[in-house]
Amino acid sequence: MGVSNMLESLSDNIVVDSDKCIFCGNCVDKCILDNLRMKLASCRQACPLELNCQGYVQLIARGEEAKAMEVVRERLPFPGVLGRICSQPCEDGCGHQDTDGEAVSIRALKRYLDDQFKDQEPPRPEMKADSGKRIAIVGSGPAGLIAAYDLAIQGHQVTVFDRESAPGGMLRWSIPSFRLPQDVVERELKLLQRMGIAFKCGIAIGEDMTMDELHADFDAVLIATGLWGCLKLGIDGEEREGVLHGLPFLKAVRDNAAPAVGTKVVVIGGGNVAVDVAQTAYRLGAESVQLVCLEHRDEMPAFDKAIFEALSENVELVGSWGNPRLEFDQKKLTGAHFEACTSVFDGDGCFNPSFDTSKNRFFEADTIIIAIGQKMDDILCTSSRFDQSSLTRVNAVTLQTSVEKIFAAGDFVSGPSSVVSAMAAGKEAAESINRYLNGVPMAYGRSYPGVTEFEVDRSFGSADRRLNLPHYQFKGKGDFSEIEAGVTREVARKEANRCHSCGLPFGQYRTCWFCLPCEVECPTEALWVDIPYLLR
Repeated sequence: MGVSNMLESLSDNIVVDSDKCIFCGNCVDKCILDNLRMKLASCRQACPLELNCQGYVQLIARGEEAKAMEVVRERLPFPGVLGRICSQPCEDGCGHQDTDGEAVSIRALKRYLDDQFKDQEPPRPEMKADSGKRIAIVGSGPAGLIAAYDLAIQGHQVTVFDRESAPGGMLRWSIPSFRLPQDVVERELKLLQRMGIAFKCGIAIGEDMTMDELHADFDAVLIATGLWGCLKLGIDGEEREGVLHGLPFLKAVRDNAAPAVGTKVVVIGGGNVAVDVAQTAYRLGAESVQLVCLEHRDEMPAFDKAIFEALSENVELVGSWGNPRLEFDQKKLTGAHFEACTSVFDGDGCFNPSFDTSKNRFFEADTIIIAIGQKMDDILCTSSRFDQSSLTRVNAVTLQTSVEKIFAAGDFVSGPSSVVSAMAAGKEAAESINRYLNGVPMAYGRSYPGVTEFEVDRSFGSADRRLNLPHYQFKGKGDFSEIEAGVTREVARKEANRCHSCGLPFGQYRTCWFCLPCEVECPTEALWVDIPYLLR
């Protein structure tokens, strides 16, 4: 038999010990003959950050929490943040959805890891030598922060500008402390400061500095300001006393300058900001809070988890009402009249509410808080030769604007999204900026060539029911304690053991030349090459 025929007759010779494998894909990257493939677990496919969810869940199940945290930190420097407020698309993609309908509590397990190591200073990542390149990032929210982290690792000098008095963006100033405690944000920001990332706060680009100056002084600029402008209803009385808007209201509360809300509060809106506002109003002393929105319950854009928590705190959800008309008794707000909303979207699926004017309802209120959406703050382009149009025309792959050297990411580009999606966009922008500075094509090879469709072995993993996350009981006025509690080691490991462990590397072709870098560089010695006796 010739050598070629002998090689062709060989069975797959890549052996993987799934009890040791952490599903990192390192072997796939090291295979010089493109023989190896990686089955990507459905949770990993669903994660905008492409976090190796299966890897850290399995390591928790094995009792190796320190290694699990290392896997998380390979792509995510903020486990405490996303362990609490991630929209958890990974769980929507979990293989358990097709078996018992109860996804593994992946987000809670990330929170568990953060709780385990919160008293330990996270290791500073290995950083490349100083490149001599200077990068300005405008905005210190989720997208800007993770971009700063990734770019600093590449050896670039990163300066983050923010108009507020302290960094963190939406994480610090708009997400209530009962969802995301400030000490968690502070703790995770310290890592970036230790990496040499400079934060210049209290500087509003467009007022204190111009985009022109940043463009001239830095090798690249990333706009990651988010959306701080509030959409308004445009109705009579909207700016009068007793009428507030969602984001400024939440920021005032986080800044210890909470306004008095009275006993009866009506919140207008159906998104996450509106829900946060409603729960915050209760904590400021309101006796009744009504959340009034155009949508009925299953149409609301707010996360189901947030809605459930609000309802459990006695927030009254009143759906299918809109087109408000404010009512005042001289200077004092008394409430608002609403009309019944018959449909939110038209036949083409476009936002175009319809109303039945014959059906009306009056809501009494001492305070009305409008939280119907967010928009871009125009201040960025003040006193600049760059107009808003040039900075918002963004390449969908590279996130480069129509202006050379300037990139944009996060809600500034996409509109309102989740924190995890904003972070993912920040990572993509950082990748593009690093390629741009190094003269590498920015669009080449941006997708992972993994196998995304395959039959899952559902025999792996326990048949236990999903973890029910513990919650603190809301105690009334002034109680801003974190709603969700962490879990014990025993409970976390039990939950992790439910995982089907879907993904796995495997040999795709019979072209292996037994060169062994896949085996030698496997970080857990989980893979080896079964070399035939005649070829040894």
